[in-house]
Amino acid sequence: MTTLPACCTSLRQHWPLPRPLPGAVLVSCAFDPTSVTPDDFARAGIVPSAGLQRSVAKRQAEYIAGRVCARAALQQLDGRHYVPTTHEDRSPIWPAGIRGSITHGKGWAAAVVAAQSNCRGLGLDQEALLDDERAERLMGEILTPMELERLDHRQLGLAVTLTFSLKESLF
Repeated sequence: MTTLPACCTSLRQHWPLPRPLPGAVLVSCAFDPTSVTPDDFARAGIVPSAGLQRSVAKRQAEYIAGRVCARAALQQLDGRHYVPTTHEDRSPIWPAGIRGSITHGKGWAAAVVAAQSNCRGLGLDQEALLDDERAERLMGEILTPMELERLDHRQLGLAVTLTFSLKESLF
């Protein structure tokens, strides 16, 4: 039996968008990196990689919160008790027949899942809006040459943030 780790608040199942996606389940929670305890992984029933065990509390809290949300979403979807592990590129490994996405940042984590028969893929991302100065510095790393040509410089921070978020959602 697993319990909620100390770094996470109660889980919330909800659909924040105006139109529901049939068959999809979204679960989220708030998390606090300063509240991570040494036994949070065990308490949550999550086996961390060696690298994750050595990582900073913020990264550990993000991972724990995202995986706790993913497990709860899968339980709501079809009753399975499964915590996605991680590919080398840090993307989640979902069970066969499941599409899903995990996001985390700024003390909030969420996961959305659906049966493959209901959708081709799911993407979810949470980003802080870049200010124009930071967007100017990062746009060469985020945008392709064609995207740079089409860029609306009047709302640079918004354009770069939304493009990055879309790419993260597709990843």
